[in-house]
Amino acid sequence: MTVTLFLLTLGASARLTRLVTVDYIARHIRAFFIRRYGPDNDFAYLVTCPWCMSMYISGGLFTLSWYFGEHPGFIIPAMALTASYLIGLAASNLDPAEVD
Repeated sequence: MTVTLFLLTLGASARLTRLVTVDYIARHIRAFFIRRYGPDNDFAYLVTCPWCMSMYISGGLFTLSWYFGEHPGFIIPAMALTASYLIGLAASNLDPAEVD
């Protein structure tokens, strides 16, 4: 595994972890598990805990990267997810907050 492939997989893992655990667009997935199993259940905790969820997402992505990392079908989505994560960080931390 090359350093470039490792960094792309790392960025994709970070973005997908944030998508599942925090982002507004995936709120229905989190709400489903919380409603279905209750707020104190392990599944409800899993989908809201970035430390917990990142192990599973990273495990899956790094396995895919190991076997299919040089394929454009892996590299292109990994690049897009990594770019999305980095742009989101930059937009959140480098741009001044808008004041109404």
